[in-house]
Amino acid sequence: MTENTTENTENFHAPFIVGDRIYLRPLEPGQDYHLYATWRNDEEIRRWFSVFPSSDARGKERLDNLYKSFTHILFGVALKSDNRLIGTVGLKDINHLNQSAEFYVTIGDRSVWGKGYGTEATKLMVRYGFMELNLNRIQTQDMEENIGGWRADEKAGFKYEGTLREAIPRFGKYHDVRVYSLLRREFVENM
Repeated sequence: MTENTTENTENFHAPFIVGDRIYLRPLEPGQDYHLYATWRNDEEIRRWFSVFPSSDARGKERLDNLYKSFTHILFGVALKSDNRLIGTVGLKDINHLNQSAEFYVTIGDRSVWGKGYGTEATKLMVRYGFMELNLNRIQTQDMEENIGGWRADEKAGFKYEGTLREAIPRFGKYHDVRVYSLLRREFVENM
C-alpha cells in the first residue's frame, strides 16, 4: 500500500495519513468523544479491549491525556467515501531509546466489520511508526479468541512470537494472548 500524495484531500477532515479507502486523522473535541465512549462501552468491543465504563466526559479526559503524552499516538480512522469515523488506531508505550512501541486498532463501527479496514489502518500506522517515528520494532497483542484481530495483524505482516497464557481476565475466565511483532527491516523488505 502506498500513500497517495496526489489525491485531492480538501474535503477530508484534517487528514494526516491517506490510504486507499481510509485516512487517519486527529480526533476532534465535541465531534468524536461520544463515538469513542460509545465504542468502548459496546459489549462486543469491550470483550477485547477495556472493561472500564466510559462516558463522554471520561472519554474526552482520556483522549486529552493521550494527546499530551509523547509515548502515545492516536488517530481516528475515517472513510474517504463519506468522512465517517469508523475506529481508532494508535501506538502506545513508545520507547524512543529502544525504538519500539505497541500497536492497537479498534474498528468501532460494526457495519464495516470484516471489510479489511482494520488491516488497512494497521498498514498505514505501521508505515508511520517505521518511516516517520524511526521505530525498529512494533508489537501487538490479541486475545486468542479475537481471530479477526490477529488475522488482520498477520495480513499486515506481523509475525507470531508466542502466547502469554491466561494473561487477561474477562467475563469470569482467563484468556490467552497472542503476541506479534514486526521489525523495520521486515517492513522495508516488503514495501
